[in-house]
Amino acid sequence: MKGSSFKTRMKVEMPGIQTRYTGEEERAMLKAVRELNSFTQGPELKNFEKEFAEYIGVPAAVGVCNGTAALELAAVLSNVGPEDEIIIPAHTFVASAVPFARRGARLVFADIDPQTRVISSETIQSCLTQKTKVVVVVHLYGLMADMDPIMALSDKHGFRVVEDCAQSPGAIYRGKRAGSIGDFGCFSFHTNKNITTLGEGGLLVCRDPKAAERARKLSWLGNWPFEGERERYWLPAMSNLVVAVEGVWPYNFCLSEIQAAVGRVLLRKLDAINEQRRKQAESFRKGLADDPELSFQRVAARENHVYHLMSAVYDGGQSGKNRDDLIELLWKEYQIKCIIQYWPLYRSELFKSFGYGENRCPNAEFFFDHMISFPWWSNMPSETIQYMIESVKEAIHRLRTSV
Repeated sequence: MKGSSFKTRMKVEMPGIQTRYTGEEERAMLKAVRELNSFTQGPELKNFEKEFAEYIGVPAAVGVCNGTAALELAAVLSNVGPEDEIIIPAHTFVASAVPFARRGARLVFADIDPQTRVISSETIQSCLTQKTKVVVVVHLYGLMADMDPIMALSDKHGFRVVEDCAQSPGAIYRGKRAGSIGDFGCFSFHTNKNITTLGEGGLLVCRDPKAAERARKLSWLGNWPFEGERERYWLPAMSNLVVAVEGVWPYNFCLSEIQAAVGRVLLRKLDAINEQRRKQAESFRKGLADDPELSFQRVAARENHVYHLMSAVYDGGQSGKNRDDLIELLWKEYQIKCIIQYWPLYRSELFKSFGYGENRCPNAEFFFDHMISFPWWSNMPSETIQYMIESVKEAIHRLRTSV
């Protein structure tokens, strides 16, 4: 590799799995396969929901097939409709927006804070109208938004708060877990998240137990036990079909027993996984602290961030170099495959086709145009992190001096 002083070469790419399973998860899977009477709607799911709710600190949780399904349920339970406006950060994954748009509501894109790179009370305030029904607060990259002033706005203006916690399970804000502060918390256990339930999975947490009951009815096509004792257990049928929310057809969002069994094991490990990710993040950020071209998310408190991803802004300044120059150099000469993520949604073909192409959020646009996301996963070897630090430092130096 031209210009490199390294003796040992590595190829570092974005992983398909953030946290690898151990023998404990494998044994839980095998036990479930061998011993359960059913692979759906059984004791593993019930226990997973109960344990997750206790961990988060909410009355109830509902396991679903993915994080988008959790957001779909939150949209329905928030009674979102065509006359409503939903405030959502412009910079986020598409799943944060589509469930609310599907209900016919108008999306209002809020900008992000330029330092934390997540939505804030200030960026929400400028978007509020009398039609605001819900604000979707996305704790992106693992960093929780500053929730107290957002909840103060909610109390004042009467809108609901849905926390998108897909990238922040276990993060803590002033003693409260992500997902426990708003009306609903939506989690994803996709393969690329800090913990995964066999590649897909999700969970909705609710501050209102009655909302959780409606979510359960919605998530399994309205199937629900008959009330009370029946003289003949088989009559009138195996189970009832009930209305969860008036005028809304139910869904099939079930999480399997085997997924729930793995989720229970990983939930017990989540704090340790997040702590390890914090330590490797601190090492990486400290190693690049002397390079002013690179800036990371501002973090108010250590526990706020669980470092799902490692994103940064690269600003070449007087060198005239940009983010694309850095990504290209890192890949071609150091074999470090960085990416860019989550363009402002209104720039995409999908959202333009629905009439959102005229929006402008300058902070989100600046971040997207300058952002770089480094390869990142749980239990990264220290030599891999060190190789990345030294490679990035050298690459930035080369760009800085190649004017």
